[in-house]
Amino acid sequence: TKPGLSRSVLGGWQFAGIMTSQSGTPFSVTNGVFGDSAGVANGTGTGSYADRVGDPNAVPPDNVVDPNVKGKLLFNPDAYTETQGLTFGNSGRNSLNIPHRTQFDMSIYKTFKLTDRVDIHFRTEAFNIFNHTQFSSLNSEVGTDFFMRANSAHKARVLQLAIKVMF
Repeated sequence: TKPGLSRSVLGGWQFAGIMTSQSGTPFSVTNGVFGDSAGVANGTGTGSYADRVGDPNAVPPDNVVDPNVKGKLLFNPDAYTETQGLTFGNSGRNSLNIPHRTQFDMSIYKTFKLTDRVDIHFRTEAFNIFNHTQFSSLNSEVGTDFFMRANSAHKARVLQLAIKVMF
């Protein structure tokens, strides 16, 4: 092989990366079974919030293996209870945040010169390259199934390749 050939194939690669870090989205813990225990009866929005009776960040051990329970337990479900009739609840609006999100995206690319008039640009990109699970929402209605458990997540690792011919 020619010394120029290995240098033209292995040399000249470029790298780019983006790190995105976001605080968690705030959410409210609401009454789920009977959402209007405050008796507002306005038909829109949340009738009342749940009563906070403990520390929501004191997550109990989630070591019970049950195939019917879906989603990771993100907060302590025992920290909340449904309100008494005709009360609004004391937990308040947006009292908790979904866990923060940090994502790394990277790309490696190079332009190969085939002839004086033709170039080929090769690119490979990876989104969420470390494949961290990052939750995007949870069930926040006290008294319902899977309360305080994650019910969706952002995309897992995505890889893509591209070739572009320029002439």
